[in-house]
Amino acid sequence: MGIAKKFKGICIALASLTITATALAGCGTNQDAQEAQGSQGSGNQVESASPSKEHITLTVEIFAEDLDYWQKKSQEDAFKKALPNVTLDIQSVKDSNELLKTLKIRQAANELPDLFYMKPDHVLQLKDSLYLWNADDPLVKMNKAVDKLEVNKAGEGKYYGLPMKQFSEWVYYRKSVFSELGLQVPQTWDEFVSVAKAIQDSGKYQGVALGAKDAWTQYPFIGFGPNTFFNDDNTASEAAKTDTPFSPDGNYYKAFEMVEKLYKTGATGKALGIGYSEAGQLFASKKAGMIVIGQYYYPDYVKYGGDIDDVGLFPLPVVNDKSETNRQVTVVDLPFGISKSSKHIEEAKKVLEWYFSQEIYKEYLTERTMSSTINGIEADNIFTTTAKTLNVTPFFIKDGNEDAVKLSNETKWDGNAIGQQMLAGKDFRPIFEDLNKKWTSARKKLGIQ
Repeated sequence: MGIAKKFKGICIALASLTITATALAGCGTNQDAQEAQGSQGSGNQVESASPSKEHITLTVEIFAEDLDYWQKKSQEDAFKKALPNVTLDIQSVKDSNELLKTLKIRQAANELPDLFYMKPDHVLQLKDSLYLWNADDPLVKMNKAVDKLEVNKAGEGKYYGLPMKQFSEWVYYRKSVFSELGLQVPQTWDEFVSVAKAIQDSGKYQGVALGAKDAWTQYPFIGFGPNTFFNDDNTASEAAKTDTPFSPDGNYYKAFEMVEKLYKTGATGKALGIGYSEAGQLFASKKAGMIVIGQYYYPDYVKYGGDIDDVGLFPLPVVNDKSETNRQVTVVDLPFGISKSSKHIEEAKKVLEWYFSQEIYKEYLTERTMSSTINGIEADNIFTTTAKTLNVTPFFIKDGNEDAVKLSNETKWDGNAIGQQMLAGKDFRPIFEDLNKKWTSARKKLGIQ
């Protein structure tokens, strides 16, 4: 899954603010996964004041969580020099589900924004409406992650979008809790399950903070497990080649058995009763010993008042043999897309040229604790520092191909929804049996071999 399909209602009503300047307005986004609020209206506009050139308005679709950053940077001189006669109509949504719904509605009406963010699993659903980047474009050549997303490759050396950031998945843990309970950082999946249970059994702390009321928060286990546990980066596309990918000998079934071990310990507490934000606050207030989530959580940890001196990091152990090098998921995220029907493609590209400049981009990476997709620009944060001390293999998961997307839509395959049922005490096995039947029928119906 694309970080968890991570990442809710169609709402493109915009957080509106009009700023007059001799520049275009900025835009910001993140993964999927944070709970910032989005709305639809006239947008946040930064207008050119120069009378000497024609004014151009670009529509930009972003995530609301980064809106403040873009508005702040858009008022600086570097921004004013980049496009002095452009107005950006910035339209923000709160998460990736809203983003996809909004973009698909606009795609159907041939009214996509000029410039917009996509999750990796959105790309193939929007590809027919996307401007194609050439491999020799300077913005492509400077992007070191453009080839890491299989779904981003349009063939013939062309690409659908420019990945905006990378981040890795981590287990955040409270050092004082581990010290108090005499626990060591686990090296295997079974050890991780045991540590989570030991924290829960202490009666003082929850083992793992999990906000599964927001189903996507399970993605480190449910979404990535079928790949990471078995060192298979292409599980989704391979599933499209068989009638029964949810059988006991398959990655999905075996991964769900491993996750079941964790869920049955009770270490995730009443996970179905809280969402992402509540789980984040639970960990920040030291009521839970661990939380498993991406780098994007760290600014929230700080915002919630978490003690930065008491938080430690380690990659989720996905191996059960200590002689095997652990694998850490690294997510290439948020490809910038440009509508092929935009009347202002060159101006949209200049927006990205400004965004990916040293002055703007590095500050964003540092502030949001992300990792870079641009050659020559690196962030300096707790994650980049910790990563240098680890012996792990970066692991990039391939999103499912077009057949996999069609089959998932036809069968309504949703691992996180099944994970919620597991947390409610249901057995996933009968669900998988039924899913195999639906999958077989769907392959026949869709003519997929």
